[in-house]
Amino acid sequence: MDKKQRIIITMLELVVKQGVHATPMSQVAKEANVAVGTIYHYFENKNQIIEEIYMMIVKDYGVVLIANLPEGDFKKQYKTMWLNLYNYFVGNPLAYKFIEYVAVPPIISKEIVKQSIPYISNIRDIFLDGIKNKHLRDVPVKLMLQMTFGDVVSAVRLKIKEELEMANDHIDLALEMSWDSIKHKG
Repeated sequence: MDKKQRIIITMLELVVKQGVHATPMSQVAKEANVAVGTIYHYFENKNQIIEEIYMMIVKDYGVVLIANLPEGDFKKQYKTMWLNLYNYFVGNPLAYKFIEYVAVPPIISKEIVKQSIPYISNIRDIFLDGIKNKHLRDVPVKLMLQMTFGDVVSAVRLKIKEELEMANDHIDLALEMSWDSIKHKG
């Protein structure tokens, strides 16, 4: 792993554990085994590292969401995307915790969120197509995406915090409830 990657991974681990404001650059440098000056060689400030982590995670789950997407049946596509994101976050708890606790305003600016849109625009397009073809309710796509994301995050939170086992039957129930909330009611 090169120095820049060590800095990013160390920052990710520390901000998830301690919070952004409780993570000094000196600690990041020490734990990444680099000089503080090395951090500033790659990044202007702490926020730039946080923004890069955010973009990296959004890019990852933008790819993961559409992996193995079946043709045709929209409900199966939705379930595949939902499960892909659920499994991504369960398998990458640092990414989940970062998105859940760190990647929120004002830490992540609206401008950075806007810059991340190309990484997930294909998902937005799938949902827009679902609305157009009456598979999904006719509501603002941003609302639908946020509600769906919230469903997945809630299920992941139950699993990670060990509040519910989230066995296959629990996952199926969560997925079915999520689908019921967005499917076209026609």
